[in-house]
Amino acid sequence: MADVLVVVKVFPESDEVNLDNLYEEIGKKLPAGYKLVRKETEPIAYGLKALIAYVQMPENVEGGTDTLEEIINGIQGVSHAEVVGITRLGF
Repeated sequence: MADVLVVVKVFPESDEVNLDNLYEEIGKKLPAGYKLVRKETEPIAYGLKALIAYVQMPENVEGGTDTLEEIINGIQGVSHAEVVGITRLGF
């Protein structure tokens, strides 16, 4: 079974949210088999930036990426998160 790489755009509640701390918190909340691979930031407007998180996860997970979105949306400091890309990793 292969893994997939999911690109998630995470919008913070305000520009006061530390995106590095948010990234670490996401890593702590991920279930077994999920792994944070990389992060980037993307300017939104007026100094607000979104966190772009790259998450490696098993391909055949019940609920798919919806579960991942729910986990991230439940973290304090997150306004909302959405999957913006997904690709299959071949090993």
